Amino acid sequence: MLTADPQAGKYGITVRLFNLIGLLPKDQQLILMKQLVGDRVTEYLFKLIVEMSEDQQLLLLEQMGHPLEIEAPETTISLEGTEPSMRENPRKSCLINANYRIQGSSFRSYILDISIGGVFIETSERVPVGENIVLNFTLPSLSQPFTMAGKIAWSGPQGFGVKFEGIPKPHGSAIKKYVEKE
Repeated sequence: MLTADPQAGKYGITVRLFNLIGLLPKDQQLILMKQLVGDRVTEYLFKLIVEMSEDQQLLLLEQMGHPLEIEAPETTISLEGTEPSMRENPRKSCLINANYRIQGSSFRSYILDISIGGVFIETSERVPVGENIVLNFTLPSLSQPFTMAGKIAWSGPQGFGVKFEGIPKPHGSAIKKYVEKE
């Protein structure tokens, strides 16, 4: 277990976090470094933690000195059948019109990235984490619109992340094919 420098005082958690970052593979460190630009550090750290595998999250909690008595987060099934990297599912940048409903209210915005596990939706609206969402969108080159249910996984000033729930097989296959397409 990593321990904080006793001289670090109130920054002990930060020291431990940097120690953990030092243990990450170089490609994951580069991703983290790019995302830590600006005043959205907390948002990006939260997003990275949410996207870790269950094992990675439990290891992080253990190394930060938190008891493991909490309920383990749900995991999604990857259609790739390979070991998950930092992200459980690869993402693709995009610009897709989206209509969605949260708490009975309708909204319209854009999906800026997509994976088999979820999407990032650009909006300045703050949405509560954990809320259910129903999302309607059409993938480019497909005429059939998708209706997907999910939960708000994280929310920040630029938008929010949605984790899909119960993806129908045809939808999952179409999203996977779209993400893998160059």
